[in-house]
Amino acid sequence: MNLRQLQYFLQIAELRSFTRASQVLHIAQPALSRQIRGLEEDIGAPLFNRTTHGITLTEQGRALVDRGSALLQQFKRLRDEVATPGIPQGDLAVGMPPALREMLTRPLLSAYCRTHPNVNLHIHEGISIDLASLVQRNRLDCAVLVDLGDLPGFAKIPLAREQLFLVGPRGEKLDVRKTVPLKMAAGKPLILTNRLNNFRLAIEDALAKQDLPPTIVCDSNSTSMIVDLVTDGLGFSILPSSAIDAALRARKLAAAPIEELSINWAVVYPLNADLTAAGSAFTNLLYELAKEQIASGAWPSAELLR
Repeated sequence: MNLRQLQYFLQIAELRSFTRASQVLHIAQPALSRQIRGLEEDIGAPLFNRTTHGITLTEQGRALVDRGSALLQQFKRLRDEVATPGIPQGDLAVGMPPALREMLTRPLLSAYCRTHPNVNLHIHEGISIDLASLVQRNRLDCAVLVDLGDLPGFAKIPLAREQLFLVGPRGEKLDVRKTVPLKMAAGKPLILTNRLNNFRLAIEDALAKQDLPPTIVCDSNSTSMIVDLVTDGLGFSILPSSAIDAALRARKLAAAPIEELSINWAVVYPLNADLTAAGSAFTNLLYELAKEQIASGAWPSAELLR
């Protein structure tokens, strides 16, 4: 087995097609097939099920995808670090939550790409549980998550604590300057993130501590979808201000902070792997931007933790 074969295999596994992979890799399909046959002979097992309808991964193929992706990522990190120590370059894969898209992600990516043009930045947007899994499997170098406490296997950099808000349609008697009790939120028809989302876990934990059963109309893993549904008058939601900032400024929603209900944001990366120069530059810029947004009043419901 060699790294080139591994790269070829992972590209085919991602695209589920020898033809498309050969086009992406700029290698003739017969030559690509020979490389994969050699890899299968070395492993002693087929990696793909080949049928008239296409290809699927075998059990051995699925195992190689998980471990091979991590190995290839580590090799890329090693190459970048040895080539120019301390200088951000090469590939950097980061995960960001949808809730922070407008408040942090967009300005962060714009500033980072201008400042570090030699870094190939790959962004994955998703909920905390999915991002944590991708970091754990070395598919992402680092990610911003909702921090619910201990994270075994991860190194953690605290970022910010953010107030959660009761969010309702425009016209509701909610004031961003006046807190409301959690009991008031529990009595509303709620549209929440789904149960795999750390927002939902934090909310359910707070409700359970006060013995408050929620009335849930529906759920979604998309905060933008939830904002749209609340705007349309379907119900209320509980979200951080970062997720509703644009809608509040456009006067599409009403919102009020909920007493003693907040979440913590943190940057995580694998415990057994230091951040590369590119990753360190990313986390430093993220912190500085969060600090700037809070100091300027653009993110008034948040406080720095680092």
